[in-house]
Amino acid sequence: MMRCTERIIHSHLKSIGTAGYAVLLGIAMLAILLSACRADSAEDVTRTLPHMTLVAPVHAEEQGDAIRLGAEAAAKEYGYQLDYISLESSDDAAEQLAAAMVALDKGTAAILIDPASEEVLQELSQHAQQLDTPVIVLNDERMLPGVMAAIAINNNDAGRKAGQQLAELLDQDGVVAILRSDRADPDLIAREQGAKSVLGEMSGITLVDGAACGKREDACWQAAKQLLDQGGIDGLLALDIQASLGAAQEVVRRKEQGETKIVTFGSDLKQLQMLQDGIIHTLVVQNGFSTGYLGIEQAVKVLDGWRYDKPVVLETKVIDADNMFWMDNQKVLFPFVK
Repeated sequence: MMRCTERIIHSHLKSIGTAGYAVLLGIAMLAILLSACRADSAEDVTRTLPHMTLVAPVHAEEQGDAIRLGAEAAAKEYGYQLDYISLESSDDAAEQLAAAMVALDKGTAAILIDPASEEVLQELSQHAQQLDTPVIVLNDERMLPGVMAAIAINNNDAGRKAGQQLAELLDQDGVVAILRSDRADPDLIAREQGAKSVLGEMSGITLVDGAACGKREDACWQAAKQLLDQGGIDGLLALDIQASLGAAQEVVRRKEQGETKIVTFGSDLKQLQMLQDGIIHTLVVQNGFSTGYLGIEQAVKVLDGWRYDKPVVLETKVIDADNMFWMDNQKVLFPFVK
């Protein structure tokens, strides 16, 4: 910047003379110093803001992005610096716990996490309690010692909604299978229990043994293929994003889109495209932006002395091709679009 300023000064030197050159040089140097002071001041403000940490959910895709955006908006509003710890697509519960422990040991004011397993929550909350650091859990109702607040959805109720939607698509008459994850996620377990409780009440619905798959879409496609190869399945309930994408891929391969009904959870962009194309029929969606925003808001209140004795439970929405473009649903599906 100094060399650029000097070149400009020299280009005008002949017209302003030596005295003018000195004045101009002094003004330029003053502008540079003021600019540097402004930059230093901005950095000082960032350094002096108290920090909170949000640890990314495991395998959350767009839902994780929505949570982060909500948390960032709230942190800015309440005067906190948000440290977001991202995870690789291959990371699982162990990596999430390790990242959270590092954040605690660095001295964050509060930590927000959607725990990948019960073990993650137990170990993290115990360590946080020793450090007197509040833990705010997201998408989880378990308020263990050390967990000071929780933002949750009723996964059992969400599962019931999904089961009801699938039954209605089949006119309450058909064979249904569940494509689940191979990890012991309490949220997914609650979804499955809720769906089974609804489907089991309907005399015209036959619930057969399903299949499990991991976090890779191709593994879920193979699981869906083996399931549908058995024949006679009219509807699939996929408990997470990867299961739904694998099921949809196999239905398209068989050229049975529209015939085999698929109901699932999430708001991944691929899911939304398949919903619009009639491959996936219904999504049960949570408001990730609100989850992140309220998580920060509760953390701020906890640090101010508030105490919560029960979680805040958010509602889920049922989205299909007919209502996905309604204004209220657009805010849930695309919170990052203003």
